Amino acid sequence: MTAGAVKRVNARQVALDTIALVESGAPINEALSRVKGLSSADRALVTQLVYGVERQRRFLDAWIGQLRQGPVEPKIRNILRLALFQLHFLDRIPDYAIFHEAVEAAKRVNPRAAPMVNAVLRRAQRQPPTALSTGEAYSHPDWLVDRWRSRYGDYVIDILRRDNEIPPLTLRVDIARTSRETILDELRDRGLEAEPSPYVPEAIRVKGALWLEDFPPFQSGLVMVQDESSMLVAWALDPKPGQTVLDMAVGLGGKALHVLERTQGRLRLTAVDLSSERLARFQSVLRERGFDAEVRVEVGDASRLLVHETERYDRVLLDAPCSGLGVLRRRVDARWKKKPEDLMPLQSMQKRLLAAGLRVLKPGGVLVYSTCSVEPEETWAVIDEAPRWGGRRDSVIPFLPHPALNEWVSAGVLALPPGALGMDGFFIARLVKPEAGEMGDNNVHVSTD
Repeated sequence: MTAGAVKRVNARQVALDTIALVESGAPINEALSRVKGLSSADRALVTQLVYGVERQRRFLDAWIGQLRQGPVEPKIRNILRLALFQLHFLDRIPDYAIFHEAVEAAKRVNPRAAPMVNAVLRRAQRQPPTALSTGEAYSHPDWLVDRWRSRYGDYVIDILRRDNEIPPLTLRVDIARTSRETILDELRDRGLEAEPSPYVPEAIRVKGALWLEDFPPFQSGLVMVQDESSMLVAWALDPKPGQTVLDMAVGLGGKALHVLERTQGRLRLTAVDLSSERLARFQSVLRERGFDAEVRVEVGDASRLLVHETERYDRVLLDAPCSGLGVLRRRVDARWKKKPEDLMPLQSMQKRLLAAGLRVLKPGGVLVYSTCSVEPEETWAVIDEAPRWGGRRDSVIPFLPHPALNEWVSAGVLALPPGALGMDGFFIARLVKPEAGEMGDNNVHVSTD
């Protein structure tokens, strides 16, 4: 190498190192955030490879099992996974380049394994995987396939297929400060494929690699990343200027900021979260957006922090901590970490938060309970307890922005399975606390308007 020359980073080796981090337990987005020093093209390739291998991991392992008898050491298995993913799912990389990179990577790990890697890949050219189970073919754990099949029947295949699609980047536009058409023009000027959401007026779907740190509308707060189904929470909450609003688990604040945008900050918001780090990041965004004067933040468990408060808020947003099984197309590594026994411990926390939220809700007020999961244990089983704490169901239909969403409303509750209408899986229930002296059934009230 000549003096001053810069050695080019091997994107596939970076992908292997990142996959190893994910395998050791690091969340995929955190592992990818450590990737530095790559060109935009290589960064996009690494992201595609890491997400692809993790998404298709069970399919790839089943194929490896048919091509190679006997154990395969973990680092060599990752090399085979990466190569087979490129061979089967990508069409712009020549086979010879895939083979060469894989064999060279194997030599760096264990030179004696290199001939086996070469032989397996050449065999794969002639032997596509056969006789796979549904879980293997669509790369999901069997317990989840069985659970969804029992509820959705044959529609489960659509859910699994959509879980394996690369989801669009979805942007929420602050339409009080700019127009969706303006942002669409900026995206298209960058050569990106972007289209307005058919269902949510402030949403844009983007295909391709958009690096947000290089996109001025994101830097100035004109757009934020949020899936359309998540945006529907603020629609169901329907906040009004001058109201008091509580967000019981604000996280990084995407839904709270949407509430503020819809009212142009003309309300009083209390934001609670267990994580001081998340709240600090939320406060930083609030300051940048000029919303900090309207927001009070509290660190801790909302069900305990609010124990001495009663009937204080006009609107309560409870986006409850959940399994996240509705967003596996985005959190592709989570499908391998979740277990069915995780659901019941979450349910007890969800019920505790719901009871606290209804206690601090004013008579006539609205609480929206949402989860990025549609599993019954953390959705219906939770809101069915609402009458115990003075809440009753109200239909979300009058508040949804598009009639196509109504297909997924049952008993007044929106339950979008993963991938429906191109959105993440989401559950949204609207609960009201009756006014003093209000007559009628306190269990369920479904609006007909």
